[in-house]
Amino acid sequence: MDIKNIRDTVHRSLPYGLKDVVGELELRGRLLVSAEEIASYGGVTPSTPAAYDLVHRLVAARWLRPLPVRGRYEFLPGRAGPFSREDTLDPLRALLAEHGLQVQVVLAGAAFLRGFADRAPLAFDVLTPRNRRVSTSLRSLYRFHWVVSDRIFGATQLEGLPVSTRERLLLDVALWPNEVGGGIRARDHWLGTAIGTGAPDSVVEMLSWLDSATVTARAGYLAGAFGRPDLADAIAKLGRSRVAVPLLPGVEATPASHHDRRFNVVDPIGAASVE
Repeated sequence: MDIKNIRDTVHRSLPYGLKDVVGELELRGRLLVSAEEIASYGGVTPSTPAAYDLVHRLVAARWLRPLPVRGRYEFLPGRAGPFSREDTLDPLRALLAEHGLQVQVVLAGAAFLRGFADRAPLAFDVLTPRNRRVSTSLRSLYRFHWVVSDRIFGATQLEGLPVSTRERLLLDVALWPNEVGGGIRARDHWLGTAIGTGAPDSVVEMLSWLDSATVTARAGYLAGAFGRPDLADAIAKLGRSRVAVPLLPGVEATPASHHDRRFNVVDPIGAASVE
């Protein structure tokens, strides 16, 4: 896009010395950029007063919006005007790009990104290793679950982020059932859609890797409750929990609670029982 047209279209100033940088960003189609890249496009050395001044001027002129990740910005291109995309996941993408942080979007957020849920959650659930710190500003945007690194698996790249696969989503719910809560009473819950065509071999492989009798029991029970008896049969071959497993930890069982003998799961709410 011609720089003059950019200026005329979005009614933003383009101060002296910023034309080449903005033009380069437009040419490359970049939406998320680092301070180092901006310095390179401006022909200055990164982490110098000249580089800081360049970024400051671009922010002031509304060509860049700072993200809550140090040294990362959203570029506001000419075609869109000086307005942010307001993409909730941009800070997480920036965190992944800047620090190479091992993360994974799980639960309802993953279901939404994969098209199994109609609405995005109020806060995306994100796995990250226990030994990695996350800024307060990011913790206000996402619900982080700090886990051992070997529990971060079963994801593929989607929209620039590692997102749980449909098979892994069954494990997500079995690992953190309280994050889903009573919603799984509904027969049309996104979990049923997600596991509708899930591959049993993949689920069994992941459960074997996780090696948790509690998670295996919940996964097997939920697979059967949401209409996948073949998947439940495959999971049952991994064995039965020796102790009763609550479907929702902290929710007290009542005489009316369903006790599934096959997987030894106590269900106080009736998963997939409500139309």
